Amino acid sequence: MTSNPSTATRPRPAFRARASRLAAGLAALAVVAGGIVGTAAPASASVVWTGSVPAGTVLNPGDSVTSPNGQFRLILQGDGNLVEYGIGNAVLWASGTSNKPGATVKIGKDRSVDLVHNGKRVTRWALAGKKSSTSFVVRGDGTMALLAGTESVVNWKGYQDRVTRGNVILGGTTLRSDASGTRTLEMKTDGNLVQRISGKAVWQSRTGGNPGSWAAVQNDGNLVVYKPGKKAIWHTGTYRSGGGSLLVQVDGNVVLYGKKDTRIWSTKPVTGLLWPVLSTKISGRYGDDRGANHVPRYHQGTDAPVAVGTPVYASGTGTVTSAVANNASYGNYVVVTYGNVTVLTAHLSKIQVKKGQIISRGIELGKSGNTGQSTGPHVHVETRRGGTLVDPLSVLHFR
Repeated sequence: MTSNPSTATRPRPAFRARASRLAAGLAALAVVAGGIVGTAAPASASVVWTGSVPAGTVLNPGDSVTSPNGQFRLILQGDGNLVEYGIGNAVLWASGTSNKPGATVKIGKDRSVDLVHNGKRVTRWALAGKKSSTSFVVRGDGTMALLAGTESVVNWKGYQDRVTRGNVILGGTTLRSDASGTRTLEMKTDGNLVQRISGKAVWQSRTGGNPGSWAAVQNDGNLVVYKPGKKAIWHTGTYRSGGGSLLVQVDGNVVLYGKKDTRIWSTKPVTGLLWPVLSTKISGRYGDDRGANHVPRYHQGTDAPVAVGTPVYASGTGTVTSAVANNASYGNYVVVTYGNVTVLTAHLSKIQVKKGQIISRGIELGKSGNTGQSTGPHVHVETRRGGTLVDPLSVLHFR
C-alpha cells in the first residue's frame, strides 16, 4: 500500500530510527520489573561493542554488546546481572545474578563465557572442543553466540515476538514467534518488511529498493514503513485505532492490535478460537454473583458441566504458558496463549501438555475433572485479552 495525498500526512514516525542514537541511549534504559532483572538500573555504558566482541575481552559494569543496528543489546548491569534487552527495553534473557554488584564477564578464548564476582566464578557457559573461541556476537534476531571462527560454540536463543506502540523496527531486525525461528517477520535492509514461515515468504510490504527504511508501530495505531526523509511508503491504514502492539504469533499470523487489545490488521485472515469441550451446556456464566462468601464474589469465567474424563481441547494454535497441578483453587489447570488472548481451563483430572509446548487446534490439553475448589464435575474457562478478564463466550465459539 503506497501513500496518497489523503493518507500521506497521517503516518508519523514514533521517533527517528538511528542505531547510533539507540546505542547512545543505553544509559537511559528503564528498570524492568518481573524479578529476573533485579532492582538496579543498568550502569552507564562505558564501552559499547557493535555486533561482536573479541574473545579475551573482559566486560566491566556498564559495558555492552549490541546487534549491528543496536536494537538488541546485552549489558552488564552494575548489580551484576547480565541482561539482554530488545526493542522497547523488553527483557529477552538474564543471567539472574542481580545480587553480584561489580561482577565482570570474561569472553574466554577457551570456549567459555564466565561471570566473575570478587575473584570467584559465579556462572560459566561453555562447550568443550579443540578449536579456540574467537568472538561473542549479538545478532539481529536477538540470538547470541560464542563463536569459534564461524562455528557456534555456545548459543543463547533469545527472541522478541512483540513490539509495543511507540517503537520502531530497524533494517536488519528479525522478530520471531518462538525460539525455533520457524515463524519470523524481518525488516530487511533494502526496506522490505517480510513474513516467513519455515524460510518461505508468505507476506511482504513490497517496499524493497529503499535502503535505510524502517517500520514504526505508532501511537495512533498505524504500522508504517518509512524511507529516509520520513516519507511513508506503506501503511496499514489503522491510524484511528489507537496504539497497541505488533505480534508475531505461533499460529503463523502477524497481527496488529489496537488500544483495546483487539485485532485491527493481520497478514492473513483470523479464523477465531474454539470452546475447549464438545458441549454447549453452560452451568455458570461470567460475572454471575456467587454471594458474599465467595472470593472472588463475581464469577471470573464460564463453566461447562461435563463428566469427568471428557477431552479438553486447544482452542487454536498457541503456546502453553502454564500447566499446574494441585492448585488449591483451580485444581489441575492449563493456560494457553493465543496471540493476545489467554485461555485457562481448570479443575482438570489430567494434564496432557507441558509448559512451553506449542499446540494446535484439536490437541488434547487434558481431561475434565472435579479438582480444586469445585462443587461438581465441570471445566472452568477464563479468558483474558491483553491481560484483562473478558467474557469467554465473547471470545470462544462452540465447536
